[in-house]
Amino acid sequence: MKRICRVCGKEKEGKYFYSGQGNTCKKCNNDRTRKARAANPIKYRATRAAREATPERGKKRRETRLRRRYKLSPARIVMMLVEQDFRCKICDVPITYPGAESEPQTHPDATEAVVDHSHEDGHVRGLLCSACNVALGLFLDNLRIIKAAYHYIKNDLSSARTSTGG
Repeated sequence: MKRICRVCGKEKEGKYFYSGQGNTCKKCNNDRTRKARAANPIKYRATRAAREATPERGKKRRETRLRRRYKLSPARIVMMLVEQDFRCKICDVPITYPGAESEPQTHPDATEAVVDHSHEDGHVRGLLCSACNVALGLFLDNLRIIKAAYHYIKNDLSSARTSTGG
């Protein structure tokens, strides 16, 4: 679905717009935010300090965002963690969620879980570590690119074994 940005006037795919952010594309929205922060550094510094002073508000904000974006409650995220054995679905490193610290399975070195979703239709695929989530994002969820990267690494490993005599 294509939309027209009300700031730059360009027609763009829906993925270039934040959901629930009106008709301003991500680039224009980010540019506007950068300019506002540069124009009012004291205001934004005060906002950051207030956020750090009230961690409970941050928890509420996170819960609201997860509920709006993905229709997920904190209880559902904890259930997903249990179903995944508190591990990233891709690389198997330990992961946790801020509301699940009391769970006995939580690993002390666990990283915070990230909700992974399809950029095509928005459905939630599972919980990942941040590194795997970023990697999928950089590969644009494109199976052709992911396969090409796999073959690239596989060929490099094969040639490295051959050149070392192993």
